[in-house]
Amino acid sequence: MQLEKEKLVRQLSLVAFLMSMNRPVTARDVRECVEGYSHMGDDAFARRFYADRTELIGLGVPLRSTRDDDTGEELYTLSSKQYLLPTLDLTDPEVTAIHSCLSLLDGQFAYAEPLRLALQNLTLGRENPATDPALAATEVRLSGSDYSPEIAARIAKLETAITKRRTITFNYFTMGRNEESERVVDPYTLVWNNGQWYLVGWSHERQAERQFRLSRIKGEIKFTSRRERDFEVPSEFDASVYRTRPTWQFDEPKGEAELLVDPSAAWLVERSMATSGDVTERHEDGSITMRTAYAELSWLTSWVLSMNGLVRPIAPAELVVEVEQALDAIVEQHAGAVPTLAPELPKLEIEDPAPRRRKPAAPVGAEQFALLQTLMSDLLASCNAKGEGSVPVAELVSRYGIDDKKLREAVDLLTLVNFGAGAYAMYAEVDGDTVKVDAWPDGEVFRRPARLSPLEAKALMLALDLVGPLVAATASSDLASVRTKLTDAFGGYGNPTVPATAPTDSETYVLERLTTAMREHRPLTIEYWSQARGNVSERTVEPVLLQRLKQHWYAVAYCRTADALRSFRLDRIKTLVVQDEVFADRDLDLAGYEADTPTTTGTLEDTPRAVDLWFSADAAGYEIENRNAAQLADGSAIWHTATNGDSWLIEEILTYRGRAVVTAPADLRARVAERARDLRATMQRVPVA
Repeated sequence: MQLEKEKLVRQLSLVAFLMSMNRPVTARDVRECVEGYSHMGDDAFARRFYADRTELIGLGVPLRSTRDDDTGEELYTLSSKQYLLPTLDLTDPEVTAIHSCLSLLDGQFAYAEPLRLALQNLTLGRENPATDPALAATEVRLSGSDYSPEIAARIAKLETAITKRRTITFNYFTMGRNEESERVVDPYTLVWNNGQWYLVGWSHERQAERQFRLSRIKGEIKFTSRRERDFEVPSEFDASVYRTRPTWQFDEPKGEAELLVDPSAAWLVERSMATSGDVTERHEDGSITMRTAYAELSWLTSWVLSMNGLVRPIAPAELVVEVEQALDAIVEQHAGAVPTLAPELPKLEIEDPAPRRRKPAAPVGAEQFALLQTLMSDLLASCNAKGEGSVPVAELVSRYGIDDKKLREAVDLLTLVNFGAGAYAMYAEVDGDTVKVDAWPDGEVFRRPARLSPLEAKALMLALDLVGPLVAATASSDLASVRTKLTDAFGGYGNPTVPATAPTDSETYVLERLTTAMREHRPLTIEYWSQARGNVSERTVEPVLLQRLKQHWYAVAYCRTADALRSFRLDRIKTLVVQDEVFADRDLDLAGYEADTPTTTGTLEDTPRAVDLWFSADAAGYEIENRNAAQLADGSAIWHTATNGDSWLIEEILTYRGRAVVTAPADLRARVAERARDLRATMQRVPVA
């Protein structure tokens, strides 16, 4: 711990010294003037100075070096213009909106603490604004079904490896092969997709980029060496491609598929496949032909089946055959007698000494160096023209999410930061319930906040990707404008800082109007595409709750057309218009709309009914992992659940391509068989290329 404190003071003093000099300096200058180096021998200084430089550059400090042509010595510089955060022209609504990111995500967001620091830097000297009224009726649930303290610890370890460019090794369970093996990986970035966390990196075994789901990493994650840096991320690496890829494109492409899309769904498919497919032909009846690359035909088959006959395969012939065979298998499994199931294995009882919390704690801690930088700027900004200032302890504790002890330790460290030659940045001490500050003249350079560290930039960009459309909507500003201002301040860290699903223009368009309606209590007239019925219908709704559940936005609204509450997935809203009238609050019961994944986008029956779903052995692993299904003796699984309405469940069963079978109730089995027969007839009407 003492060594860590010495390193932090040494690194901050090195930054202070380099910024205070108006000329390049040599390593000898650093050794003589910077706190913490002078007592070291030649070898120790060389190792420590190299390590500090490497770590500072990794933290986003733009330290530069050049070689003197005359002496051959390395010369070091740090421009305050490059070090300090550019002045941002953020409007008050935009400040409100970006603060709302933390209020929406705090407690369940892996990067909540770095996000807190980023927002503190961006809004230094401005009051924390009041929450927008529309956000009071918004909830965000991002945690996946497998999110746990163990996953949180893995994220923290992996983030360290990513930042320090350290090669790692771990045991990984491959679901498709049902086997566990050791992997050696250069970690590039973490990706959040569909409520789960994935590592993207270079697999030494496969000699290719690969994704690894964190819940399938077994045991300890270890560094493979003790070097400061094992690899560099290739300049051509583009993390953004992992944000929008559909499941059938998760690996290297093996071919292209051609699909015919029904006129009623053409707008929806074109919107959802904006980055994964291309329209090759528009037909007179409004239908379209699309082409999409695929790495795995089975996943594309699942998606085609999920579209209820509105997307039909044309080519390749293998895709057509696979869709037809899947439908034949579903009919066969649901038209006859219920299959005999193997005995259910007893579940392992694991004692949980602590009650389960609704939201897990944020796993990625803020970098201590970045925390000290931000706190220094904050304390200096409180000083008046005489260099004197004070800030309540309680305010700082709340602002930085730290306790009194950590605050005192941080303040004590900052008093040791110096510019060499006895010049210090400031003197500060905790006096009762106040931190008192005396600024030294040289310390003025730190009054403005430093530019964001890569981790802070990553946290902010990820938060914007997750709730960005809402940020733009509540800010009454174009999303591109908000993001451009913030991206310009990041310092050009590139693609690895954007690991989440990117917001779409249509999503932003819908959210802007939806939040306006919620804020002003105005009804909306919407055209909504029903997945179950496969058509678009017009509704008039009164929005009451906005939800981000894993990868999708939903609006819970009182539907005047149905005279009941309904849940609407926002990417299925074709058009919407805010009406002029103002509606009064209703006494509504939102029970049933609080699950992590809504089981209704159209109907919600009064009484849920029990359903039993059997999964074949090759699909059971996913269901045991994701749904807590019970394992059977032959390797298959059974899931006992309850459903409000059957339509969504029938759609989901179709996507399993015959690997999921309803065993009860009997009438639902008959409906599944009937739907599969109808789709089989529909598919037969499409010519094969």
